[in-house]
Amino acid sequence: MPLRPLVCLLALLIAPGAAAGAASVRAAYSSISAAMLPLFVGKDRRLFEKHGVDVDLTYIRGVAIEALIANEVQFVRASPPSVVRSTLRGADLAVIANTINVPVFSLMTRSDIKRPEDLKGKRIGVTGLGDSPDLVLSMVLEKLGFQRGKDVTVVPIHGGMPDLMLAVSKGFVEGGMISAPSNLRGLKVGLRELIDSADLGLPYLNSPLSTRRAFIKTNRDTVLRVLRGYYEAVQATRNEREPSMKILAKYTRVQDPDVLAEAYRIYGVKHLQKNIRVELDGVAQLMKSLGKEAAAANAASFVDASLIEELEREGFFR
Repeated sequence: MPLRPLVCLLALLIAPGAAAGAASVRAAYSSISAAMLPLFVGKDRRLFEKHGVDVDLTYIRGVAIEALIANEVQFVRASPPSVVRSTLRGADLAVIANTINVPVFSLMTRSDIKRPEDLKGKRIGVTGLGDSPDLVLSMVLEKLGFQRGKDVTVVPIHGGMPDLMLAVSKGFVEGGMISAPSNLRGLKVGLRELIDSADLGLPYLNSPLSTRRAFIKTNRDTVLRVLRGYYEAVQATRNEREPSMKILAKYTRVQDPDVLAEAYRIYGVKHLQKNIRVELDGVAQLMKSLGKEAAAANAASFVDASLIEELEREGFFR
Protein backbone atom coordinates (compact mmCIF):
# COMPACT_ATOMS: atom_id res chain seq x y z
CA MET A 1 0.00 0.00 0.00
CA PRO A 2 1.35 3.51 -0.81
CA LEU A 3 2.58 5.36 2.28
CA ARG A 4 0.06 8.23 2.32
CA PRO A 5 -3.12 6.07 2.20
CA LEU A 6 -1.58 3.80 4.85
CA VAL A 7 -0.98 6.75 7.18
CA CYS A 8 -4.58 7.93 6.64
CA LEU A 9 -5.92 4.45 7.41
CA LEU A 10 -3.87 4.20 10.60
CA ALA A 11 -5.07 7.64 11.69
CA LEU A 12 -8.68 6.51 11.32
CA LEU A 13 -8.04 3.34 13.28
CA ILE A 14 -6.50 5.10 16.26
CA ALA A 15 -8.76 8.19 16.27
CA PRO A 16 -10.35 8.84 19.68
CA GLY A 17 -13.84 8.32 18.29
CA ALA A 18 -13.07 5.04 16.52
CA ALA A 19 -15.88 2.68 17.49
CA ALA A 20 -13.65 -0.43 17.53
CA GLY A 21 -11.55 0.91 20.41
CA ALA A 22 -14.23 2.83 22.28
CA ALA A 23 -14.73 2.10 25.96
CA SER A 24 -18.32 1.23 26.86
CA VAL A 25 -20.04 2.67 29.94
CA ARG A 26 -23.60 3.10 31.19
CA ALA A 27 -24.99 6.40 32.44
CA ALA A 28 -28.33 6.82 34.20
CA TYR A 29 -30.53 9.88 34.47
CA SER A 30 -33.20 10.06 37.16
CA SER A 31 -35.83 12.40 35.70
CA ILE A 32 -37.30 13.28 32.33
CA SER A 33 -36.34 16.93 32.49
CA ALA A 34 -34.84 19.53 30.19
CA ALA A 35 -32.07 19.85 32.79
CA MET A 36 -30.67 16.64 31.27
CA LEU A 37 -30.36 18.22 27.81
CA PRO A 38 -26.52 18.25 27.55
CA LEU A 39 -26.48 14.55 28.38
CA PHE A 40 -29.07 13.88 25.67
CA VAL A 41 -27.17 16.03 23.17
CA GLY A 42 -23.88 14.28 23.93
CA LYS A 43 -25.47 10.90 23.24
CA ASP A 44 -27.51 11.88 20.19
CA ARG A 45 -24.75 13.89 18.53
CA ARG A 46 -22.22 11.11 19.24
CA LEU A 47 -19.94 13.54 21.05
CA PHE A 48 -18.94 10.91 23.60
CA GLU A 49 -17.99 8.54 20.79
CA LYS A 50 -15.92 11.31 19.25
CA HIS A 51 -13.71 11.07 22.32
CA GLY A 52 -13.55 7.29 22.33
CA VAL A 53 -16.29 6.25 24.75
CA ASP A 54 -19.66 4.66 24.02
CA VAL A 55 -22.18 5.93 26.59
CA ASP A 56 -25.35 3.87 26.96
CA LEU A 57 -28.04 6.14 28.47
CA THR A 58 -30.78 4.68 30.63
CA TYR A 59 -33.63 6.28 32.59
CA ILE A 60 -33.77 5.06 36.20
CA ARG A 61 -36.35 6.69 38.42
CA GLY A 62 -35.75 6.63 42.18
CA VAL A 63 -32.81 4.22 42.48
CA ALA A 64 -30.17 5.66 40.14
CA ILE A 65 -27.68 6.13 42.99
CA GLU A 66 -28.22 2.54 44.12
CA ALA A 67 -27.51 1.40 40.55
CA LEU A 68 -24.27 3.42 40.60
CA ILE A 69 -23.15 1.97 43.93
CA ALA A 70 -23.90 -1.53 42.61
CA ASN A 71 -21.83 -0.74 39.48
CA GLU A 72 -24.81 -1.41 37.24
CA VAL A 73 -24.12 2.04 35.82
CA GLN A 74 -20.87 4.00 35.93
CA PHE A 75 -22.22 7.57 35.82
CA VAL A 76 -25.42 9.22 37.04
CA ARG A 77 -27.27 12.47 36.55
CA ALA A 78 -29.38 12.02 39.67
CA SER A 79 -30.91 13.96 42.52
CA PRO A 80 -28.09 16.01 44.12
CA PRO A 81 -29.32 15.30 47.68
CA SER A 82 -29.08 11.56 46.99
CA VAL A 83 -25.42 11.94 46.03
CA VAL A 84 -24.57 13.86 49.20
CA ARG A 85 -26.57 11.61 51.53
CA SER A 86 -25.07 8.43 50.08
CA THR A 87 -21.57 9.88 50.46
CA LEU A 88 -22.27 10.79 54.08
CA ARG A 89 -23.31 7.17 54.64
CA GLY A 90 -19.96 5.95 53.31
CA ALA A 91 -20.47 5.49 49.56
CA ASP A 92 -17.36 6.37 47.52
CA LEU A 93 -19.16 8.82 45.23
CA ALA A 94 -17.75 11.98 43.71
CA VAL A 95 -19.36 14.82 41.78
CA ILE A 96 -17.16 15.38 38.71
CA ALA A 97 -19.10 17.97 36.68
CA ASN A 98 -22.07 20.31 36.90
CA THR A 99 -24.02 22.29 34.33
CA ILE A 100 -26.50 24.45 36.31
CA ASN A 101 -25.62 26.26 39.55
CA VAL A 102 -29.04 27.65 40.54
CA PRO A 103 -32.29 25.93 41.61
CA VAL A 104 -34.48 25.70 38.50
CA PHE A 105 -37.90 24.68 39.72
CA SER A 106 -41.18 26.54 39.50
CA LEU A 107 -43.79 26.56 42.23
CA MET A 108 -46.81 25.92 40.02
CA THR A 109 -50.26 26.45 41.47
CA ARG A 110 -53.89 26.36 40.50
CA SER A 111 -55.11 29.60 38.97
CA ASP A 112 -57.10 30.65 42.06
CA ILE A 113 -53.86 31.00 44.05
CA LYS A 114 -52.64 34.45 43.06
CA ARG A 115 -50.24 35.40 45.87
CA PRO A 116 -47.82 33.48 48.12
CA GLU A 117 -50.12 34.28 51.07
CA ASP A 118 -52.84 32.20 49.38
CA LEU A 119 -50.72 29.08 49.96
CA LYS A 120 -51.43 29.01 53.69
CA GLY A 121 -53.37 25.92 54.62
CA LYS A 122 -52.77 24.38 51.19
CA ARG A 123 -50.99 21.23 49.97
CA ILE A 124 -47.83 21.41 47.86
CA GLY A 125 -46.65 18.36 45.97
CA VAL A 126 -43.07 17.17 45.38
CA THR A 127 -41.76 14.12 43.52
CA GLY A 128 -40.31 12.69 46.74
CA LEU A 129 -39.53 13.82 50.26
CA GLY A 130 -35.86 14.78 50.46
CA ASP A 131 -35.40 15.08 46.69
CA SER A 132 -34.20 18.27 45.02
CA PRO A 133 -37.72 19.71 44.45
CA ASP A 134 -38.50 19.15 48.13
CA LEU A 135 -35.28 20.83 49.31
CA VAL A 136 -35.79 23.77 46.96
CA LEU A 137 -39.36 24.06 48.27
CA SER A 138 -37.88 24.33 51.78
CA MET A 139 -35.70 27.20 50.56
CA VAL A 140 -38.77 28.90 49.07
CA LEU A 141 -40.82 28.43 52.25
CA GLU A 142 -37.97 29.86 54.35
CA LYS A 143 -37.90 32.94 52.12
CA LEU A 144 -41.66 33.32 52.54
CA GLY A 145 -41.46 32.85 56.31
CA PHE A 146 -43.69 29.74 56.12
CA GLN A 147 -43.35 26.60 58.25
CA ARG A 148 -43.75 23.12 56.80
CA GLY A 149 -46.56 21.21 58.42
CA LYS A 150 -48.03 24.36 59.94
CA ASP A 151 -48.56 26.84 57.10
CA VAL A 152 -48.46 24.30 54.25
CA THR A 153 -48.60 20.53 53.94
CA VAL A 154 -45.96 18.90 51.72
CA VAL A 155 -47.25 15.85 49.85
CA PRO A 156 -45.05 13.32 47.96
CA ILE A 157 -46.52 12.47 44.56
CA HIS A 158 -45.05 9.18 43.39
CA GLY A 159 -43.87 9.28 39.78
CA GLY A 160 -42.11 11.93 37.73
CA MET A 161 -42.65 15.58 36.89
CA PRO A 162 -45.50 14.88 34.42
CA ASP A 163 -47.37 13.06 37.23
CA LEU A 164 -46.83 15.97 39.61
CA MET A 165 -48.08 18.47 37.05
CA LEU A 166 -51.17 16.32 36.54
CA ALA A 167 -51.74 16.13 40.31
CA VAL A 168 -51.82 19.94 40.50
CA SER A 169 -54.06 20.34 37.46
CA LYS A 170 -56.54 17.75 38.80
CA GLY A 171 -56.64 19.32 42.27
CA PHE A 172 -55.03 16.52 44.28
CA VAL A 173 -52.69 19.25 45.54
CA GLU A 174 -52.92 23.01 45.16
CA GLY A 175 -49.30 23.49 44.10
CA GLY A 176 -46.16 21.62 43.09
CA MET A 177 -42.41 22.18 42.64
CA ILE A 178 -42.09 21.37 38.95
CA SER A 179 -39.26 21.61 36.40
CA ALA A 180 -39.40 22.19 32.65
CA PRO A 181 -40.89 21.06 30.39
CA SER A 182 -43.67 19.89 32.73
CA ASN A 183 -44.10 23.35 34.28
CA LEU A 184 -44.51 24.85 30.81
CA ARG A 185 -47.08 22.25 29.90
CA GLY A 186 -48.84 23.24 33.13
CA LEU A 187 -49.11 26.82 31.86
CA LYS A 188 -50.85 25.45 28.78
CA VAL A 189 -53.56 23.86 30.91
CA GLY A 190 -54.16 26.93 33.05
CA LEU A 191 -51.72 26.59 35.95
CA ARG A 192 -49.88 29.61 37.35
CA GLU A 193 -46.15 29.99 37.91
CA LEU A 194 -46.28 31.54 41.37
CA ILE A 195 -42.55 31.49 42.11
CA ASP A 196 -39.46 30.80 40.00
CA SER A 197 -36.87 29.41 42.45
CA ALA A 198 -34.02 30.71 40.28
CA ASP A 199 -35.09 34.21 41.37
CA LEU A 200 -34.12 33.41 44.97
CA GLY A 201 -30.57 34.49 44.20
CA LEU A 202 -29.05 31.39 45.82
CA PRO A 203 -26.40 29.06 44.36
CA TYR A 204 -27.40 25.39 44.20
CA LEU A 205 -25.82 22.21 42.89
CA ASN A 206 -28.64 21.58 40.43
CA SER A 207 -27.26 19.23 37.77
CA PRO A 208 -24.27 17.17 38.94
CA LEU A 209 -22.68 14.34 37.02
CA SER A 210 -21.32 11.77 39.48
CA THR A 211 -19.37 8.54 39.50
CA ARG A 212 -17.56 6.33 42.01
CA ARG A 213 -14.08 7.20 43.21
CA ALA A 214 -13.08 3.56 42.67
CA PHE A 215 -14.09 3.88 39.02
CA ILE A 216 -12.03 7.06 38.65
CA LYS A 217 -9.03 5.28 40.13
CA THR A 218 -9.19 2.31 37.76
CA ASN A 219 -10.67 4.02 34.67
CA ARG A 220 -9.41 7.60 34.84
CA ASP A 221 -8.84 7.87 31.09
CA THR A 222 -12.42 6.76 30.39
CA VAL A 223 -13.77 9.34 32.86
CA LEU A 224 -11.73 12.06 31.17
CA ARG A 225 -13.11 11.01 27.78
CA VAL A 226 -16.67 11.24 29.12
CA LEU A 227 -15.97 14.74 30.44
CA ARG A 228 -14.53 15.86 27.10
CA GLY A 229 -17.68 14.71 25.34
CA TYR A 230 -19.88 16.23 28.04
CA TYR A 231 -18.19 19.61 27.75
CA GLU A 232 -18.62 19.61 23.96
CA ALA A 233 -22.27 18.65 24.48
CA VAL A 234 -22.75 21.74 26.66
CA GLN A 235 -21.28 23.94 23.92
CA ALA A 236 -23.42 22.27 21.24
CA THR A 237 -26.52 22.73 23.41
CA ARG A 238 -25.83 26.43 23.94
CA ASN A 239 -24.86 27.23 20.36
CA GLU A 240 -27.09 25.00 18.20
CA ARG A 241 -30.70 25.74 19.05
CA GLU A 242 -32.69 23.77 16.48
CA PRO A 243 -30.79 20.46 16.72
CA SER A 244 -30.88 20.70 20.52
CA MET A 245 -34.63 21.31 20.54
CA LYS A 246 -35.20 18.26 18.33
CA ILE A 247 -33.21 16.14 20.74
CA LEU A 248 -35.12 17.60 23.69
CA ALA A 249 -38.40 16.67 22.00
CA LYS A 250 -37.15 13.13 21.40
CA TYR A 251 -36.17 12.42 25.01
CA THR A 252 -38.97 14.29 26.79
CA ARG A 253 -41.68 13.33 24.26
CA VAL A 254 -42.87 16.92 24.12
CA GLN A 255 -43.96 18.14 20.69
CA ASP A 256 -45.46 21.53 21.53
CA PRO A 257 -43.08 24.03 19.84
CA ASP A 258 -43.82 26.80 22.37
CA VAL A 259 -43.03 24.52 25.32
CA LEU A 260 -39.85 23.25 23.67
CA ALA A 261 -38.67 26.77 22.85
CA GLU A 262 -39.19 27.98 26.42
CA ALA A 263 -37.57 24.87 27.92
CA TYR A 264 -34.56 25.39 25.68
CA ARG A 265 -34.37 29.07 26.64
CA ILE A 266 -34.32 28.16 30.33
CA TYR A 267 -32.10 25.07 30.31
CA GLY A 268 -30.14 25.50 27.10
CA VAL A 269 -29.20 29.17 27.40
CA LYS A 270 -30.32 31.14 30.46
CA HIS A 271 -29.13 28.83 33.26
CA LEU A 272 -26.73 26.51 31.43
CA GLN A 273 -23.13 27.15 32.47
CA LYS A 274 -20.53 27.69 29.76
CA ASN A 275 -18.23 25.31 31.63
CA ILE A 276 -18.77 22.08 33.55
CA ARG A 277 -16.90 23.08 36.70
CA VAL A 278 -18.47 22.27 40.07
CA GLU A 279 -18.84 25.47 42.11
CA LEU A 280 -18.38 24.78 45.80
CA ASP A 281 -20.80 27.52 46.87
CA GLY A 282 -23.60 25.55 45.21
CA VAL A 283 -22.49 22.36 46.99
CA ALA A 284 -22.40 24.22 50.31
CA GLN A 285 -25.93 25.59 49.81
CA LEU A 286 -27.22 22.09 49.07
CA MET A 287 -25.51 20.71 52.17
CA LYS A 288 -26.97 23.49 54.32
CA SER A 289 -30.47 22.46 53.24
CA LEU A 290 -29.80 18.81 54.19
CA GLY A 291 -29.40 19.37 57.91
CA LYS A 292 -26.69 19.67 60.56
CA GLU A 293 -24.63 16.59 59.61
CA ALA A 294 -24.32 17.61 55.97
CA ALA A 295 -23.87 21.30 56.74
CA ALA A 296 -20.89 20.51 58.99
CA ALA A 297 -19.06 18.57 56.27
CA ASN A 298 -16.48 20.01 53.89
CA ALA A 299 -18.10 20.82 50.53
CA ALA A 300 -14.89 19.93 48.66
CA SER A 301 -15.00 16.37 50.04
CA PHE A 302 -17.98 15.57 47.80
CA VAL A 303 -16.19 16.68 44.63
CA ASP A 304 -13.29 15.36 42.56
CA ALA A 305 -11.97 18.55 40.97
CA SER A 306 -8.75 16.93 39.75
CA LEU A 307 -10.34 15.74 36.51
CA ILE A 308 -11.42 19.20 35.34
CA GLU A 309 -8.04 20.55 36.47
CA GLU A 310 -6.27 17.93 34.36
CA LEU A 311 -8.29 18.89 31.30
CA GLU A 312 -7.44 22.54 31.95
CA ARG A 313 -3.72 21.75 32.16
CA GLU A 314 -3.79 19.88 28.87
CA GLY A 315 -5.49 22.89 27.25
CA PHE A 316 -8.67 21.07 26.30
CA PHE A 317 -11.04 23.91 27.22
CA ARG A 318 -9.10 26.36 25.08
